[in-house]
Amino acid sequence: MPPSSTETPPPAETGFDPLAFWIQYKNHVLLFAAVFAVGFLGYSATEWSRRRTTLNAAELLAAANGDEGYRKVIARYPKTSAGASAMLLLAETLRTEGKYEESSTELRAFIAKFPAHPLLSGAWTGLATNQEAQGKTDEALATYQKALAAFPTSFTAPVALLGQARILRAQGKTEDAKRLYEQVIQNSQGTAFAQEAMSETQKLAKAQAQKPAPPPSKPDAPEPAEIAKPADSPAPNTPAPPSDPTAPAKP
Repeated sequence: MPPSSTETPPPAETGFDPLAFWIQYKNHVLLFAAVFAVGFLGYSATEWSRRRTTLNAAELLAAANGDEGYRKVIARYPKTSAGASAMLLLAETLRTEGKYEESSTELRAFIAKFPAHPLLSGAWTGLATNQEAQGKTDEALATYQKALAAFPTSFTAPVALLGQARILRAQGKTEDAKRLYEQVIQNSQGTAFAQEAMSETQKLAKAQAQKPAPPPSKPDAPEPAEIAKPADSPAPNTPAPPSDPTAPAKP
């Protein structure tokens, strides 16, 4: 029986045909695959080189011993984490040797080169410590304050507070120093920093208790009144001498 004119013909197939897609887009697929392969190989080579550099730098840092070893790491691998650590270690070594200016130079270079390093706050407090050791108390106080303002919750915050308190106490500003010690005790409970702050607070209290009280001021004594001198009195009447009975009488 012939189909009725009212019957709807079956829909054409619209499914995905891999063969037709390959024939139509073969060149594009091959080009994309080639680009991806080159990119992947380039990334792999770069990543391998980076990891190899990091490993070599870490090995050289582990073998470093003293100034020259740290300087070698810094020179060969200046942009690696090992190079950054070598700068901090070199600065610390120079400080222990009393070479404060050279140590500060390394710390300033570290601060400029690694502004986002997790140990940046340590570099600032190390710089302040060098200045304090050199007797540059005003510069050290300002650097401690800058470090605390920039990194108020870092692991070096109590170090900056103690440094400020130490300088202020030496300047005779005991109340300001005491306030900073109390801040360390409150913010760093259970740490060696808090114990140091408590010890220094007790020393301040003991020193204030032993300090002799100033003598009470005496009221100004009135000047003694000038003693009035007696006025010149007339000479007392002197009795006349007795007359000589043998002398002739006056007419």
